[in-house]
Amino acid sequence: MKISEEGIVPEDMARNGSGTAETREGDGTNIGAELRELPPLSFNQRLKIAMDISCCLNYLHNEKAIPHGNLKTSNILLQNPDLNPLLTDYSLHRIMNPSGTAEQVLNAGALGYRPPEFANSSKPCPSLKSDVYAFGVILLELLTGKCAGEIVSAMSGAVDLTDWVRMLASGSRWTECFDRLMISDNDIVKDALPKGVHEMLQVGLKCILPASERPDIRTVFEDLSSIVL
Repeated sequence: MKISEEGIVPEDMARNGSGTAETREGDGTNIGAELRELPPLSFNQRLKIAMDISCCLNYLHNEKAIPHGNLKTSNILLQNPDLNPLLTDYSLHRIMNPSGTAEQVLNAGALGYRPPEFANSSKPCPSLKSDVYAFGVILLELLTGKCAGEIVSAMSGAVDLTDWVRMLASGSRWTECFDRLMISDNDIVKDALPKGVHEMLQVGLKCILPASERPDIRTVFEDLSSIVL
């Protein structure tokens, strides 16, 4: 793993000919922007991005014992041409005063990344569990092509992204949530969904469970790595 001022990337992706990390500021686009670009990302590309991000988080959580603290798609740059992720703005909360920390967390919540347990806290503080929740939201963004803060129209009214995916999954309508730039209606009719797409969705849903039921990031990384394409 390679960590620098600009960001953190898996070390085997980060080295250039001189053996230094290729983490130039401004290099690449963030995930949210990439999902709206053409040609669209394939499922295999989205899964690789998810695995690489979970690898970076696993390093932060288990080697450094610190949360990222501000995880969202705009803080994850994809470096061309291989779309290797660069995780930026990690652990900024460690150098912020208490009011700054709360403001940072609340800003993340406004974008849809704040876990539900923060609603009951007067001073929400980033944690390993809140990182896992935010990563689960990112997985849902990768699979649906929608933004975390997007309000989605549903039969029961307008809901946010996480509630929309939960609703479809619980009603055995999970195929309806996938990005149609990744999976076509014809793929669904012909039962020709990419291998692993349902497994990745299940990992995302586990990440947004209540905090006591939420897996740790090592388990998430292992689950994603075990998906066979």
